[in-house]
Amino acid sequence: MDNKRKYFKYNEQDILKILSEYFHTNSDSESINSQVILLGEIAKDLRLIAVVGDGEDEELFETDLEEIDKKIDFNGSH
Repeated sequence: MDNKRKYFKYNEQDILKILSEYFHTNSDSESINSQVILLGEIAKDLRLIAVVGDGEDEELFETDLEEIDKKIDFNGSH
């Protein structure tokens, strides 16, 4: 079998877009809005903070994600 490899290199915006699309795929709504940021340092405390709402929730863009980071514990599925 001829195995072919693909290599990927993503910048921060690519990573955030992929994760936003993941949230959309796994939400119960047909249209969503999301805001995401990466905080911390690689191999130390890197983390993603996100807010996801239905497509009509424009106020979520006013959410201070750095403040949310201080208030909630990790709740990822992995």
